[in-house]
Amino acid sequence: MSGQMKTLIDRMNAMYPKDYRFRDIYLLTTAAESEENTPKRAESGLQGWIDCYEKSTLKAHLFCGGVNDAREISGNPKLQEAFELGKNV
Repeated sequence: MSGQMKTLIDRMNAMYPKDYRFRDIYLLTTAAESEENTPKRAESGLQGWIDCYEKSTLKAHLFCGGVNDAREISGNPKLQEAFELGKNV
């Protein structure tokens, strides 16, 4: 899990007792490794947090592996998948 995701989770915990409006949650992850299990811990950590918010669900998770250097993702077909996913939100 990235530091940015951990910070988001920590700061959003103040929303727990409130009438929060976020319902659909989407996760986009990248990593140098491309094995199928690479993003599982990030997804598991986020899902554990989402489970505390009964009105919210993880709608989709898109993972793009093999991204290690700047601009290495350029031209990757996962970018189009992310675009299509975003159009349907």
